[in-house]
Amino acid sequence: MRSRTRTTNIPTAVLSRPSMSTLALAVVGSLTLSGCLGGGGGASSNIMPAGQLSLANGVVQGIVEDDVLVWHGLPYAQPPVGDLRWRAPQPMENWTGVRDATERHAECVQAETTTQWQRTSNMVGSEDCLIVDVYRPNRADYQNEKLPVYVWIHGGSNNFGTAKQYDGRNLVENSDVVMVVLQYRLGPLGWFFHPDVQTGGADPISDSGNFGTMDTVQALKWIQENIAEFGGDPGNVTITGESAGAHNVLNLMVSPQADSGLFHQAVSQSGAMTTRSTNSARTSANSHIEWLIRLQEDRKTPNSPISPAQATQMRLDMEAAGTLNNYLRAAEGRDLYQAVFNYSQLGSYGAIEDGAVIPAGGWIPAFTSGNFNKVPVVLGANEYEQKSFMPLYGGALKASQFGGNIPSAAGKTWLDLLDVAFTGNQTLDEVLPTQKDKDTYEITGYHGGRAWRAKYVDELARLITKHQPKTYAYDFRWGTQSGPSPFNFIYGAGHAAEISFFHGAGEGLFNLPFTEQNAPGRMALQNAMMDYLADFARGGNPNGEFSKDELAWQPWSSTPGADKVIVFDATNTETDISMSNEGLTLEGVNTAWTAAMTAAGINGFEQATLQGFFGQSAAYSTP
Repeated sequence: MRSRTRTTNIPTAVLSRPSMSTLALAVVGSLTLSGCLGGGGGASSNIMPAGQLSLANGVVQGIVEDDVLVWHGLPYAQPPVGDLRWRAPQPMENWTGVRDATERHAECVQAETTTQWQRTSNMVGSEDCLIVDVYRPNRADYQNEKLPVYVWIHGGSNNFGTAKQYDGRNLVENSDVVMVVLQYRLGPLGWFFHPDVQTGGADPISDSGNFGTMDTVQALKWIQENIAEFGGDPGNVTITGESAGAHNVLNLMVSPQADSGLFHQAVSQSGAMTTRSTNSARTSANSHIEWLIRLQEDRKTPNSPISPAQATQMRLDMEAAGTLNNYLRAAEGRDLYQAVFNYSQLGSYGAIEDGAVIPAGGWIPAFTSGNFNKVPVVLGANEYEQKSFMPLYGGALKASQFGGNIPSAAGKTWLDLLDVAFTGNQTLDEVLPTQKDKDTYEITGYHGGRAWRAKYVDELARLITKHQPKTYAYDFRWGTQSGPSPFNFIYGAGHAAEISFFHGAGEGLFNLPFTEQNAPGRMALQNAMMDYLADFARGGNPNGEFSKDELAWQPWSSTPGADKVIVFDATNTETDISMSNEGLTLEGVNTAWTAAMTAAGINGFEQATLQGFFGQSAAYSTP
């Protein structure tokens, strides 16, 4: 039987920090050893203290709470440092003594990003970061159980994010699963395709450049070898992820490196980004190298920085001399990020179509042909995906660019909406004073979100369901009718808004929308969404014992008029869940978008600019 504990409105900041009593329990458990944590391993008895496990590589001690057991920072691979930088992950080596798994581990190297998704100039993290956090319900004799395994791959454009952002306590209590949250290499350390750091064919997997992708594969191999010790079932693993994490889930679905029963269900939440050709990836690597050269040379002579052309020539000279590999491996990992931050901007890092890890052509040929890992899958998106990004990108849409009328007749930009949402220093009417200003924002957010769903849900569902009938889709809409003002207009059901509902933790998108007024309906929706995925994790059908009192979630059907997506929404007092038969295409969305902007008085140049910033390209692969 599952636990029905319902504590879905606990702030993330509280959830992520163990209480003193929790830590005391862990310490008391450790005192039963022959020494302290890190010392000898209890040779006088085969009975281990609570929260202590003997894994394939050694003994670990986790956190013991009344209802949940937690293990932080468990390594699934050797640290990818030194000669292992830009190499496929290697299995973890054994350790002696008891490894302390009670503290959060460092994130992978990245630029610090605020809770509002704004970059700072501070580079954080470590290259020694290939770890998992594991959560499970605390019950006697739990190691003899075989619970479903729920693997979470964090988002962040594959250039930021960490396991520290997430807490699995509520999810494992509600859904009775073992939850694994994994970290993987990011940015130029995670996806880097250049012949000078490759093996020349001796190791095709390392030569793929898809190090972050292979990290997720290695984590799944670690799960197969170790998860039974946590009471998890290695024969029932569900991979889940949001945004870039969903991109990585889809990569695993098409990767021949992940076809050996490593996972059995998949969930793509707001899947994003496209895979890249090797030509595109090589061009990107050249740029990264030249930014690094400029960073290091400019440090030597800060008053006379070198030019981009000089950096290009230095790269070419090192390639010709055979010294570039040593140059790159000698660089600090954080400098690879700092160089991008100083001389360009951090973009997304899509997987590379190398042919060994990611098939040539990326997802679409694989899903079309049926040559993919045909597990049951959930694909979903949020109604207003783009609204989470529009204030951040709004500064690039200068008012003068549109003759002073777009995006604000007051000469403001959408960046000023951050003040409206977070500080209250400006009002919505001050930033967007006219109806046209408000219409432009709303139309762009709505149709931009529809384009996202058309590309990353509907189009993929049409292809996948031909080969895997257990294909389910959702459209998340909470936050627009139940979110407080002005959140409901500025963000609504924006990108990442559904995470707090599927996980049952946190305070919603940017910690803004959860209020006492909307708590009854919102918490009921959280419970329903967790219940659907609890059932899905038990065999690939979201309908079952957990969700038996909810509306039946029908699989995607390409038949006109048949059910396609489940709509997740709620009023302030109750859930508002329904099935929809609407199927979207990019062509149809763009036609409707253009018509709406024309009706609002937005001219052709403005339309093209807004659709260029917030639309979704029809191409899945960049030549």
